[in-house]
Amino acid sequence: MNQTILQIKNLSVSFHGKMAVERMCCAVTRATTLAIIGESGSGKSVTALAILGLLPPTASVCGEIWFGEEQLVGMTGASLRAIRGCEVAMIFQEPMTSL
Repeated sequence: MNQTILQIKNLSVSFHGKMAVERMCCAVTRATTLAIIGESGSGKSVTALAILGLLPPTASVCGEIWFGEEQLVGMTGASLRAIRGCEVAMIFQEPMTSL
């Protein structure tokens, strides 16, 4: 049985009262791939940035993001930096300029 490594439960993200992501749920298990697809402006990047705790202070995040046994929503900057890059990472849209 594959172990769940990332679980998102009812994730909602808004900016100044305008909803960018509404009640998103998904799970990623070890040795699997999850693709998030959608139109421009549908919340793909906002979701990824919420997982990494990289949203600006103007964002309001509700719901749960579990990485293993750790709840990422509400985690402090120092704790997030400890897992960012080593355990969780993101390759942005232009990988050649990001890498």
